[in-house]
Amino acid sequence: MSASSHRAYISNVDGQSISVIDTTKNKLINTYQIKGSPVGLVISPDSKTLYVADWTDDRIYALDAITLKVQSEIKDGKSPAGMIMSLDGKKLYVANRDSDDIAIIDTTTRQISNRITVGKHPFGLALSKNGTELYAVNVISNTVSVINTTSLKSETIQVGDHPYCVTPSKDGLFLFVTNTQDDSVSVIELIKKERIATIKVGEVPEGISIDDLTGNIYVANWSSNQVSVIDGQTQKLIMQIKTGDKSRAFGQFILPSSSK
Repeated sequence: MSASSHRAYISNVDGQSISVIDTTKNKLINTYQIKGSPVGLVISPDSKTLYVADWTDDRIYALDAITLKVQSEIKDGKSPAGMIMSLDGKKLYVANRDSDDIAIIDTTTRQISNRITVGKHPFGLALSKNGTELYAVNVISNTVSVINTTSLKSETIQVGDHPYCVTPSKDGLFLFVTNTQDDSVSVIELIKKERIATIKVGEVPEGISIDDLTGNIYVANWSSNQVSVIDGQTQKLIMQIKTGDKSRAFGQFILPSSSK
């Protein structure tokens, strides 16, 4: 999502393309073909550069966010998936599923500056509100790695079965993690670094994202064709919204409040 340019970017993995939607009109602007299989997407803070994780060819594209022309290609680890950018836009964090690490890319030089070993099959990523912690979901290990973005030291927290994506609460005190194989969301208290609750949602929950205006958490449930809504304060399920067939999401899929 880009608030300033009112665009949503969609990765079409099998179609080897990226679709761009005008979020003011909810209309498709265009679909652009690229080489490889795009999975994770992230936009730079100035909304000028779109970074694309190419799942099959182990690279990151830097694209012009308007024309989607390739600016550069960055060789990465194996099967890059989730991505998130530091608050100042100087670092791009990439979860490499099949090499079990997080690559840190310098967005000025567009070179990898560091690698952090995490659990088995890292996939979804999130960043703390102040940018001091990076959260990586390890699918096979059933854990979340909590990484200090300065020291790069990490610790792990156990969650549910086959976790997929993660988002912090509005106040930054909790993490919400989707568990695809037990149809739940784990709640982690960050001060204690431990799981404190499990919330039942729909079937095969994958994408999770927060509405930064209300603090509510939204979960895309692939198999039950619905979006679950969790109250971010009470940590209770408050609503199930029926959707089309096979609802999936990855990364931030809610528009920032400034663009609503």
